[in-house]
Amino acid sequence: MTDNLRIWSKVEKTNPAHTKHVNQRGGFTAVSANYQILAATELFGPIGEGWGYTTDTPVIVDTLVMIPVTLWHGNRENSFGPMWGCEEWKDAKGRIDSDAPKKATTDGLTKLLSQLGFNADVFLGKFDDQKYVEQMRREFAAVTEPDPMSPITDKTRDWLQAQIDAAPVQVGDVCRAFEVSSLKQLTFGQVREVTDWIKQKKAA
Repeated sequence: MTDNLRIWSKVEKTNPAHTKHVNQRGGFTAVSANYQILAATELFGPIGEGWGYTTDTPVIVDTLVMIPVTLWHGNRENSFGPMWGCEEWKDAKGRIDSDAPKKATTDGLTKLLSQLGFNADVFLGKFDDQKYVEQMRREFAAVTEPDPMSPITDKTRDWLQAQIDAAPVQVGDVCRAFEVSSLKQLTFGQVREVTDWIKQKKAA
């Protein structure tokens, strides 16, 4: 059976640390565009490889610049859009915003990602409930602050490997120093010790 929410359920929750309250149009919660791009990259792969977007000819109506944005993921044929992103390019005093096209593109991209489910809790109004926001803070704190005694993840191991590759040490040197048979046996609580040890070796 097809899971129609296979993407939505993975990306619907939002870390409150990447939101801000905007006191316009009655007030609303805004999500960092870079945070959305990071989440899409984590799920689909590097932009340009696992996902990406294209734009078409901008349209200017009065003081608005509108840019059509089309999103793809998995492969370039798997696309949807366009979604029109809008931004004021000139204010009431006639001052021009040179970043307006970029802002309009980001607006369109954010709307497209939201339709896939990215940060759906914000767009569904759940961030209006402070209890829900506190719940998200606790959940994301648990993710970003792992148990010091738990084994490191593959991502952390790969990061440590990159630090080792850039230093005058070998994996075996690290394993002997910390009495493990492989990097996988290191714990999160040892990561800072290991990186400090590597820095000392680089400085020697």
